[in-house]
Amino acid sequence: GLLVTAILSSSATTASLSSATFGTITVFDSLSDRLAAASRMGASQALFPSQASESGPFDVSIEVSGNSQALQSAIDNTSSGGRIIVGSWYGNADIILKLGIDFHRSHKTIKTSQVSEIPAELSALWSKERRFALTWE
Repeated sequence: GLLVTAILSSSATTASLSSATFGTITVFDSLSDRLAAASRMGASQALFPSQASESGPFDVSIEVSGNSQALQSAIDNTSSGGRIIVGSWYGNADIILKLGIDFHRSHKTIKTSQVSEIPAELSALWSKERRFALTWE
């Protein structure tokens, strides 16, 4: 989660992107030291998961914890027509999500993000070595 926070926060402050690109960056975590780190990295809000319904809805939610309750919270607190990006891997475990009538009427999109591979059209530019070098600067 902190890596996503750092990337979004730094992207929102670069000259090539306006701050309106991301608007408010809200981070949720159950550990106060990670919330403090997220604030230092530029998150607009760093909140406990219990505060999600009070602070949303969100146009885009990015779930990177691997916790099915966090994924359900992302689904529940994303605006109608919004997008949920799942960057987590849940292993071989079955998870239970509530995808009933409210979800289907909301026209939300769930998209997965696979970080170990990138689209073929970008692979010549972004080798694994280049991605690692950028990530671990």
